[in-house]
Amino acid sequence: MKFLLDIKKFVGNIFQKKSAIYELAKREFQAQNRNTYLGIIWGYIQPLTYIVLLALVFTIGLRTNPGGKVPFVVYLISGIIAWQFFSGTFSSLTGVVKSHSFLVRKGDFSLGILHIAKILSALIPHLALLTVTIIVCWFHGFLPGVYTLQLIYYLAAMSFLLLGLGWITSSTSIFVQDVSNVVTILTQFGFWFTPIIWNITRIPGKYQWIVKLNPMCYIVNGYRDSLIYKVPFWSKPYETLYFWIFTASVLLVGVVVFRKLKPHFGEVI
Repeated sequence: MKFLLDIKKFVGNIFQKKSAIYELAKREFQAQNRNTYLGIIWGYIQPLTYIVLLALVFTIGLRTNPGGKVPFVVYLISGIIAWQFFSGTFSSLTGVVKSHSFLVRKGDFSLGILHIAKILSALIPHLALLTVTIIVCWFHGFLPGVYTLQLIYYLAAMSFLLLGLGWITSSTSIFVQDVSNVVTILTQFGFWFTPIIWNITRIPGKYQWIVKLNPMCYIVNGYRDSLIYKVPFWSKPYETLYFWIFTASVLLVGVVVFRKLKPHFGEVI
């Protein structure tokens, strides 16, 4: 019972700091674009350049189209935009406590809100890229509609997953330096294990469940369902249930690990 009350107190304390979260998110976003001539534009140039390069390699170099009848650029951008938000934010969350070491010494500061602020600051360029993605899809005949609103759901789902993962990796990386390297390797491996530049239908049906164990498979396919295929998320009840059980478990572990290790941060940082 005390365990559940402690968790409730931890979560409640975080969501009472709305104004602090907003200010931190604003500062994080401003800090990302400081000391550069193009500023915020770099946040769009880098991912768009990567998308263009992949599109050229697959359509001109390899002459393949995993999207089938869907133009490859549409298939690619609708999936990779979700992965770029996930991988970039996950890496940033892993080092968020270290990068705010001056706040660790403030015993009354709720360090857990750093992760929410980091996610919110990453949402700003992601929403802009999402707008570009919708325009690209529209240009190729995939008009936005009611299913496009599902992107809000999938983005929220991905943010909850990131929050739990961030609490785990940011707290453990303070004591085990290798965690940051493990996260880098996992995101690199995850890119190829997630159906971003390939189609899950290429895998025999009896083995597809292995790929679907990856929670980002649910998100990437969800982005495509919202932008291209117009499939409602409730039409996949088992995948939805699995994702939320997985995410809830990650969040619970994240809260427990972060709470247990937080009192010892000051001894290391």
